[in-house]
Amino acid sequence: MNYNGKGFPEYISKDNFGKITNINSKWLNKNKFNIDDGLAYVYAMLNSKEYRRKYHNDLLKDYPHVPIVKDKDKYVEIGKKLISLHLNYEQVPVYSNVRVLKNYNDFSVEKMNFGEKANSKEKDKTTIIFNKYISIKNIPMKAYDYVIGGRSAIEWIMDQYRVTKDAKSGIMDNPNDYSDDPKYVFDLLLRIINVSVQTVDLINQLPPLEIEK
Repeated sequence: MNYNGKGFPEYISKDNFGKITNINSKWLNKNKFNIDDGLAYVYAMLNSKEYRRKYHNDLLKDYPHVPIVKDKDKYVEIGKKLISLHLNYEQVPVYSNVRVLKNYNDFSVEKMNFGEKANSKEKDKTTIIFNKYISIKNIPMKAYDYVIGGRSAIEWIMDQYRVTKDAKSGIMDNPNDYSDDPKYVFDLLLRIINVSVQTVDLINQLPPLEIEK
């Protein structure tokens, strides 16, 4: 979530009633959704490119208005797939349709960078230089279309999983210490490439916004 974003829990607790849904029950009943279907529908809608274009100005000023479309079952179906994909990203298989160039079996990371296009200083996003021994090539450009908070998911990983030192405390933050698996960061990057490609494919399958009257 963005630092200035707003989030809403799926469930809330009230008095002695225990856990209850935070989704409006009248809205669920009106549209014949159960709780999971309602959540999936909203998630798919908020990921829709057409929805974001249509309601762009409104989203800058207010909470999102979620319209009901004619093909809402398809939105529920795709929403469930997106939720599963995004919650379980660490279990997603590594993306295999890339070419890994490796001249030494060292998967430690200091700072990932993009390659450069031939005879140019322009970044080549089809290539990520993982470390001085390993490069990943043939990354599909559409993977960068999955954007979170103004930046692709891939670029978030590249930015967050690098060795840094706090200027005041001098404390080092080393992503190589996050797991006992020496390939954790490398595999995570390949998983996020896969998540990104699948996300873009799923979003592109969303039907047009034919809003029910």
